Amino acid sequence: MEAKKQIHKLSTVDNAISLLSLFLKYDSIGLMDIERELGISKTAAFRLAVTLTDRGFLVKNSKTKQYHPGPILFQLSRKFQVNDIISVSQPYIQELASLTNESVYLSIRSGNKFLFLTGIDSVYPAKVTSPFGDEIDLYFGAAGKLHMAYMSSADIDTYFKRVVLEQFTPATHTEPIQLRAELKKIRENGYSTSLGERDPDSAGIAAPIWGLGEEPTGALGIYLPMSRLNDQKLPELIALAKGYAEKISAEIILEKE
Repeated sequence: MEAKKQIHKLSTVDNAISLLSLFLKYDSIGLMDIERELGISKTAAFRLAVTLTDRGFLVKNSKTKQYHPGPILFQLSRKFQVNDIISVSQPYIQELASLTNESVYLSIRSGNKFLFLTGIDSVYPAKVTSPFGDEIDLYFGAAGKLHMAYMSSADIDTYFKRVVLEQFTPATHTEPIQLRAELKKIRENGYSTSLGERDPDSAGIAAPIWGLGEEPTGALGIYLPMSRLNDQKLPELIALAKGYAEKISAEIILEKE
């Protein structure tokens, strides 16, 4: 009889799956739970939790220090009708799209990229659109910079070491010092704008959607051609993006508490 071929498992992947499976038993987990249940060291438990949080599979409650299922995990489990960020946001996205007649998208960060989960396109023939699910760099565009602005200083430092900042248009920031200054301004103002950074005729405004984590759960953005944006309309769109993002945040936090 032929000997059975030995299969070597990737221990890190195996531990990650085991960690996510803990939510079948617990509503939330801490580092001590991960260490005890998986039989790994405190350092390994911390690194595993940080990695999964960074990729959107976990979210850390800044008050309790407990970990909860994150937005990526919710998307994978939608067939079980989990009350995730998409189902909560959809009515507000619809209402905001009706008010502005512009494209409205919901995005989340995943590592050094972000992706659009859902949204509604503008009713106008000339519109700004983006495919759902495609991973996009963080350093340009309203949504990308919004997500990047709330990353930790260490993560931002690592980002600049690993990512080449490509110049798409004259408005694209490719100098880390310049981009750091804008990220600070985004955190202070609570919103991000992009005026022709990826495409010279595309504009965007994004605001953070908060959950229980230290970083935004997602971002709500309004996107339109530069030809339909002026000095009077920009403040109106900023106020709408921030206002509707706050409404979504309030409902998400209420459901999780």
